[in-house]
Amino acid sequence: MRRPLMVRRSWVALVSVLMLALSAVLAHGAGVKSPPPKAQGAAVKLREGPTATLGHIVKPGQTLWSIAREHSVSVEALIKANHLPPNAKLRAGQHLAIPLTEVQEGSQEPPSLADIVLEAPPAIPAVSFIRPVPGPIVSPFGPRGHAWHGGVDLRAERHDPIHAAAAGMVISSGWERAYGHVIKIWHPYDLMTVYAHNLENMVKVGDWVEQDQVIATVGSTGRATAPHLHFEIRLAGRKYNPAYFLPEAEALAGPERDLRSPTATP
Repeated sequence: MRRPLMVRRSWVALVSVLMLALSAVLAHGAGVKSPPPKAQGAAVKLREGPTATLGHIVKPGQTLWSIAREHSVSVEALIKANHLPPNAKLRAGQHLAIPLTEVQEGSQEPPSLADIVLEAPPAIPAVSFIRPVPGPIVSPFGPRGHAWHGGVDLRAERHDPIHAAAAGMVISSGWERAYGHVIKIWHPYDLMTVYAHNLENMVKVGDWVEQDQVIATVGSTGRATAPHLHFEIRLAGRKYNPAYFLPEAEALAGPERDLRSPTATP
């Protein structure tokens, strides 16, 4: 009768040894285990959660232009995101929101920044515009083939001077893939003029220019087939036919077309 008792004791001892071994393995694993699931979930949420903007702290000497270039956004988008006037003076330590807008390589302007509107503007502000170059329209505003033309192309020769259509503040002066060398000038009443395919830009961001001041020279940079000026007038961020704003009656007439009329401009 003593033999079964010894067998039972042996099994108890064996189970105890196995339990001790299992406890040791678990204790060793606890020393290298991953963070608890709650912490993992929080990290994923911070990394992957949707965010509308990023932050930027202005450093001494930085401008809207340099910050826009650093984050690959347009100056216009940076101004809108922070509700700044185009001539805003930044101070060191100032916090700015950087819009998370996808920008195509070689361009500082989000594709949807400016809509093309075929109708007349709702109200033409009291800002007097002049032609930036004297040549006639060789490609009009609106539909063109299978695409849309958001401005007018004005005939001009390479190196001809380009004049500011109205007084205002330069908010963009650089290179964009379609526009080539381009200048954008902000005017009162939320108006903007755009001068594209320039050979050389002669003003920089932050400059105040007067009407008729030479700001660039005519070229064919970017997506253009011949020297000319691509000219836009925008109101409240939307592209309208510049003919509605120009004083000359012939601006509303049909364009003068020739073999040099560009066919691949924005």
